[in-house]
Amino acid sequence: MASLFSSHCLTQLSAITSINGFQFRALDLKQNLPTLQSWFNQEYAQFWGMQGLNLAAIENLMAATQHKFALMGEWQGKSLFMVELYDPAHDEIGHHYRVAPGDCGMHLIIAPPDGKPISGLSFKVMDAIAQLVLEKLAFNRLVVEPDQLNSKIHRLNSRVGIRYEKAIQLSTKAAFLGFCTAAERQLASSTPSSMGLAQPNPALPTLAKQDLASPSLTKPSSLAAPVTSPMTLSTL
Repeated sequence: MASLFSSHCLTQLSAITSINGFQFRALDLKQNLPTLQSWFNQEYAQFWGMQGLNLAAIENLMAATQHKFALMGEWQGKSLFMVELYDPAHDEIGHHYRVAPGDCGMHLIIAPPDGKPISGLSFKVMDAIAQLVLEKLAFNRLVVEPDQLNSKIHRLNSRVGIRYEKAIQLSTKAAFLGFCTAAERQLASSTPSSMGLAQPNPALPTLAKQDLASPSLTKPSSLAAPVTSPMTLSTL
């Protein structure tokens, strides 16, 4: 699976894959570049390191390779988020743990709010992505590396079932290395944390001492630290 990561994934997906009301389709760079450029230029997306880039530069960074590809997520007929899936064995994160067959890394950016924020929408997006990776694509583990300073995304990750194993230092940020299996996601969905009562992640003993609300979305470590959109911040 590692050597044919992108082709393996895309052959498992229909032109449009629906999960819990969200539609996933392969990123069309020619069609979606202006939308992505707009999202990356939002203030909350500054840590992606893509603000001010022209369309050609964004296209170069987001182009699919053998080891990574992106999907656009739609909700009620509108583009809501972009998720990039990647092979950790071919990413910087792979130098910080023993990559196992069936691991899938993930980066996410959510669109700025369009009107009144919808309660719980960010969690539903994250959970749908976890289902896509762990059930539809049948990967063994979802792998994430959120910025340590992003307390809000840590609570959201915990609700989805992502557990943090250790703190790591990437080239662009201090991060936590996290994993989620299908069983862990199922367990989380049956606990109070999945119903809005976010429980502390046991791997974060010092997080409660931090009063840090830096916006964050999960973002490629090769560019900059992850960021979460205002929509995510207001709907956790």
